[in-house]
Amino acid sequence: MRSIGLAAMAVGMLGLLASGAEGAAAVAPEPAPVVMRVRNVGELHGQAVVLLEGGEPRVILPIWIGPTEASAIDLRLRNQKAPRPLTADLLETTLATLGAKVDRVEVIDLRDNTFIGRLTLRDAQGAEHLIDARPSDLIALAIGAHLPVLVAPHVLAQAGLDAAKLHL
Repeated sequence: MRSIGLAAMAVGMLGLLASGAEGAAAVAPEPAPVVMRVRNVGELHGQAVVLLEGGEPRVILPIWIGPTEASAIDLRLRNQKAPRPLTADLLETTLATLGAKVDRVEVIDLRDNTFIGRLTLRDAQGAEHLIDARPSDLIALAIGAHLPVLVAPHVLAQAGLDAAKLHL
């Protein structure tokens, strides 16, 4: 894993801390999700973090994850395999055996500083299935399936960082 710069961490922490709840407003349809890809995964002050990047203007979304999940994502980014199957490998093999596939990977919400993810699967008959999942597991699956990570705009508004200000 790679080390992430201190500036990115400092700005990221400020963004997460500043993401307090705002007053309730009329419910309007959410704009289309933002297409993002993994920019980097690494460790910052002993904590694993994955950085997603995308949108226009470019936005960085730091997601703090566990070290095991960070290692799995890092292996996939480098097109390497662990000696034994990891969680994403197991799930991919299971889906392939059943004739299903990963259709969509999303980060749909941020609640109490916890990112909420959703996996959309398509089974052998073409039916769609929505499954609650941790974004770290979903990111590993997205890499293996060559899919982007779709992030809800309100999540980016809460925790996204302006890439231009980070000088990335």
